[in-house]
Amino acid sequence: MSMSDKEQTNGGLDAFFEAARAQAPAPSPDLLARVLADADATRQAHSTVGLVHVHTPAPRPGIAARLYRLLGGWPAMAGLATAALTGIWIGTALPEGLLGPDDATYLVDITPEMTFDLAGGEF
Repeated sequence: MSMSDKEQTNGGLDAFFEAARAQAPAPSPDLLARVLADADATRQAHSTVGLVHVHTPAPRPGIAARLYRLLGGWPAMAGLATAALTGIWIGTALPEGLLGPDDATYLVDITPEMTFDLAGGEF
């Protein structure tokens, strides 16, 4: 038997609940008068201005802004840019720039007939 199957008793509160249900809640006349006076003052203030406020939706962010927010902001974008530039540098650098001086010399010894045509000259 679960808790929902048990007969629930309100412990003698039924009389108070019945009394509350019998009395319809209504605002006081003083409250209604203040609300109506405030509404009238607001309406008159807006009618003297003569401006119509049209709600326009905010523009959606572009693809770059969404990608920036998706990746985590400027720290992630800085790391991504650094990694991209490093990859481009490694991919386009000559082998001598990446190898030590001994390895570069060894490469030249293996292929002495190899020439590099940079700016039209032989090196």
